[in-house]
Amino acid sequence: MAFSLATLRVQGSLTPVLSIAGRYWALADVAPEVLQPDPSRGLMNVFDHWERTEPLLVAAAERLAAGADTPQPLPTPNALEDILTPLQYPRKVVLIGANYYDHMHKDGGHTDWDKETKVPLLFLKPPTTTLVGCGKTVRYPEQTEKLDYEIELAVIIGKEARRLTPENAMECVAGYTVAIDLSARDWQRHPKHLVRFDLFGGKVFDDSCPLGPGIVPARFIDKDDLRLQFWLNGELKQDANTRDMIWSIPEQLAKITEHVTLEPGDVVCTGTPAGVGLATGEWMKPGDVLEAEITGLGRLTVEIVKHQA
Repeated sequence: MAFSLATLRVQGSLTPVLSIAGRYWALADVAPEVLQPDPSRGLMNVFDHWERTEPLLVAAAERLAAGADTPQPLPTPNALEDILTPLQYPRKVVLIGANYYDHMHKDGGHTDWDKETKVPLLFLKPPTTTLVGCGKTVRYPEQTEKLDYEIELAVIIGKEARRLTPENAMECVAGYTVAIDLSARDWQRHPKHLVRFDLFGGKVFDDSCPLGPGIVPARFIDKDDLRLQFWLNGELKQDANTRDMIWSIPEQLAKITEHVTLEPGDVVCTGTPAGVGLATGEWMKPGDVLEAEITGLGRLTVEIVKHQA
């Protein structure tokens, strides 16, 4: 029985939950063992001990699906803002740029792309200030006039990993969720920057990585055949499939761990397909509603709000 793991705000408290078919149960009620030894870490504790906790979660989901001697589900969240970013908070968010062939061709103008002669473009976002969940959660970054969107499949790590190979890389993957990588394009390509390319000003501003709504274990997801769709104010802007990735997920993980150890709960965002504002010159503004959906992972909906001092 497929399920996802999320973090809700329930009566003012952060509550890790297991979700099946739109219903939510508190992990403390259906699988309290997975929150040990440190319940205060929420889902981070679950992924810290994924080899132990995953079988317990699978068993809990099967009991819930069967409806045998199970607690009542939690009330449906009152507002999108009650569906928080699932992980509070991972140690690292690693991202890869320029990783879909159609994005490179249509948005970047590169028609002769050959990955064998290149290395992937990797960068980091600080988790505690960039990750946000659903609802009116993205404060418009006042320093930019060119705010852009990118839907991405996000990988959640379930085991410490270093010096992976493409052959063994998937052993460290616990699950997947939906991410939106927001970019300040005028800072990313600032004319005053020393090399006219800046992944700090362009990528790591506050609220720049909506993530969620929940994490689905890898056993339920076919990573190589997922449809990614992104809507801006109800208009479909991106529509692609993970088959079009340049570097596959195992290849990405191998490249990342040449440089840094991946730890349980870390998030790896795997790139975006064509259709971003960079190609059209259409930039976002306060009041815009962003919706990102990936096969089997649900829909992440956020709204951009005016930054309040």
